[in-house]
Amino acid sequence: MQINVRKRKRASRSGRVFVLEDLGFLLRLPVFVLVSLLVPEKRWRDICIWLEGLKRVPEARRDVGEQPDLAGFGVAGREDRLRVGAMRSEHNIQIVREWLVGWRPEIELRGAEHLEAASSKGHGAVLWVAHFAFNGLAGKMAFAKAGFDVFHVSRPEHGFSKSRFGIRFLNPIRTSVELRYAAGRIVIDRANPAASMNEARRLLRQGKFVYAGAWEGELLVRARIGQSAIELAGGAPRLARIAGAPVLPVFVVRDDSTGKIRVTVEKPIDVDRGRDKAELIQGAAQDFADRHLAYLKSCPHQWRDWEKLKAHEGISIEREAGCLSSAF
Repeated sequence: MQINVRKRKRASRSGRVFVLEDLGFLLRLPVFVLVSLLVPEKRWRDICIWLEGLKRVPEARRDVGEQPDLAGFGVAGREDRLRVGAMRSEHNIQIVREWLVGWRPEIELRGAEHLEAASSKGHGAVLWVAHFAFNGLAGKMAFAKAGFDVFHVSRPEHGFSKSRFGIRFLNPIRTSVELRYAAGRIVIDRANPAASMNEARRLLRQGKFVYAGAWEGELLVRARIGQSAIELAGGAPRLARIAGAPVLPVFVVRDDSTGKIRVTVEKPIDVDRGRDKAELIQGAAQDFADRHLAYLKSCPHQWRDWEKLKAHEGISIEREAGCLSSAF
């Protein structure tokens, strides 16, 4: 098996006080408020596409169709690009609606038997959440409604902004809303990543569930999707191995014809404790990537990581020495 596991470099804290993206969010926030309160939810998508068209750079500079393997998934033109970008704004409207008066979408949880099976064995599970547009709030709502205690592992910048201003004043809008449904939040301390790993492991051994996004964590693993490659955060399978818990892939997608959001928990990914750590994480990442394919074909505009795909073309795969020692 070819191995590509590396540790990304991140500063221990945000170095910028305020960024241009903060101003953009502050300008859009009143629009999100008005849309969330005054416009029927079935029209949110159309409004977000229109808003996306106002702020997009010229097509010649951002041609999503030129990226590898996208046309085959039905994401090739300007309209597709606008729809992909609009999903972020629509998710923000969902957050704002819940923040102000409550958001009551139709959500279906599939695969709860995998969560129940983990509980019946006296431990929890690591929920490895794919990076689709509506996972942030709807997924936590589904688990809370079904009675599962889920703790969210996230970086300090989780929310709308990575600046110190955004972390202090903007991001609490999102984190406070999510904590209405999550049992708690484990914030990754980059100066001491072992602390968050230990806290997550303690909760798993108490039978709780840990929610870890495919975009969170310092440990990056290259996997193949179709004829392209992508790097996924590999903290989830590593944590599962250490804690002796299963890792369950989670996909949150919306049926745009009905508006129903489906939260699907799939069967566990193999994290055999007898394998080499790097081989285990590489194999788990490829399994997770393979399971994306059905969802990418059915809901391509809802995936957030199209721009991260790179041409595969026989990429040299290497293992970075020492990268497994401390990264979450």
